[in-house]
Amino acid sequence: MSNNSATPAVERPSLTAVSTTAAVVRSVFTIPVGTKPLGIGMGPLGLHAYVANSGSGTLSVLDIGALTVSTALGPCNTPTALGVSPDSTLVYATDSTANAVRTAQKDVLAITNTVAVGSTPNGLAVSPGGIRLYVTNWNSATLSVINTLTSTILTTIPVGTQPTGVAVDATGLEVYVANTADNTLSVIDTDTNTVAATIGGLSAPIGVAVSRETRHVYVTNSAANTVSVIDTATRTITATIPVGTTPSGVATSSDSLWAYVANNGSDTVSVIDLTTHTVTDTVPVGHQPVGIAVTPNNLDIYVANSGSNTVSVIQTLNQMAPTLGSQSGGTKVTITGTALAGATAVQFNGISTSIIANTANRILVATPPGFGTAQVTVTTSGGTSNPKPFTYYPSGTASSITPAVGPTAGRNTVTIDGSQLATANSVLFGTLLAPPLIVSDQRITAAVPPAPSAGVVPITVTTAGGLTTKTLTYTYVDPPELTGLSTTTGTHAGGNVIDLTGRNLGTVTNVAFDNVNALFSVGADNTLAAVVPPSPISGPVDVTVTTAGGTSTLPAAYTYT
Repeated sequence: MSNNSATPAVERPSLTAVSTTAAVVRSVFTIPVGTKPLGIGMGPLGLHAYVANSGSGTLSVLDIGALTVSTALGPCNTPTALGVSPDSTLVYATDSTANAVRTAQKDVLAITNTVAVGSTPNGLAVSPGGIRLYVTNWNSATLSVINTLTSTILTTIPVGTQPTGVAVDATGLEVYVANTADNTLSVIDTDTNTVAATIGGLSAPIGVAVSRETRHVYVTNSAANTVSVIDTATRTITATIPVGTTPSGVATSSDSLWAYVANNGSDTVSVIDLTTHTVTDTVPVGHQPVGIAVTPNNLDIYVANSGSNTVSVIQTLNQMAPTLGSQSGGTKVTITGTALAGATAVQFNGISTSIIANTANRILVATPPGFGTAQVTVTTSGGTSNPKPFTYYPSGTASSITPAVGPTAGRNTVTIDGSQLATANSVLFGTLLAPPLIVSDQRITAAVPPAPSAGVVPITVTTAGGLTTKTLTYTYVDPPELTGLSTTTGTHAGGNVIDLTGRNLGTVTNVAFDNVNALFSVGADNTLAAVVPPSPISGPVDVTVTTAGGTSTLPAAYTYT
């Protein structure tokens, strides 16, 4: 009697696409979560995703490396939308039936704060620096602006009817609100906290996302089964892209190359090429997808399926991210492919490194120290994979910042010069985050985040090579307040010297009488001397001082006789 049975062959791990014709290979992994998940948020560090389970009153915490639900935060009444602080320590959730925003602290696994907002809060966005929350209130037709440092409402802004999705651009200068019943998009100026523009031509808009380079806004039209592309400079619709049925959430990749749309009515995700504004792929997911988010490394898309109580993870295979890292090691790298389960070794030019997480299609590791370009391989019981290149990047330097002083309100733009800055991914003003815009390998710019108080803070730039020099500082200055003049009258000829008094005058850059510049000298933070300029007219004029912190005007303070 013969026995023809044999041990099944173990597949060799692969980091290469099976089909040479496929530009991108994807697979879908499903994770059960709570009841009726709606919103989904991604931590900036890329280690966890968070899901708002509106039916079960909890926030699921998903481990991105292991693709498991690690715990749940709560309790909430009806959580709908989520946001995560820049340091990934705090999770913010709208609670629609409690008319509140809940703050959950991840490390203690509990709700630690509640802020009352408008009626039926629906959408939520976190400012780049993390000190503002923007919350849409569906039944109040308003946008609540929350100061996260004090957990108080800064202001409430009237917008369109039934506001839903909300997004803030990477500079923090503008916020975009989709008004479902009005078929409009409200553009909010965050400096004045007012509606700067209202864009029409939409069709029951729900989701909204801004490209990282802030040039385009993408809005889902749930009644028209399309996505509108809006130019942020002209504030006009420049393209309309057909997608699936009843599109809901939309998210963009951090490289501004892709957008992903959750089609609630067709149980799919549309993949949009943002260079051509065309749908290149349609991926089946769970039932009634709503919320959608992209991992910071752009490899995975997380989709909350409200009808099947699951999260679909759309995995991009046969790629590695990031492909650049510090020469000192420690860069967390995700490697994707097939037959990667049970990996026994991951090597960078033959040097093994520890495996942090391992599933069938991906491995998370921390790089060993190295130089130049390393070939990365994965070894399992089935053999060793083909190699992928990883480049060790030198640390950069930040040698100057211009200007080095500005208002506590922030939002002004600074230029940072140095070397090896082309891979800069964050600029910290103290602990406040500002996403950089790359100009060249020697220059980046950044919009200064608002600060809670005046003072000097260190500037830290992070690149693929690690942290740059920390010798740069930036000084926040409170706005000036001009309170009085030592002399309030004078002749047309001018030329007399008077004292101006007030507060925060030490950084004055200009003094003007009726918009005519005057010579001045600074005596102290509360006083300065100015030479009154001549005037062709009689009567009272405004006196204005401008400092690094802003402008202050005394109306009709000086009278020409």
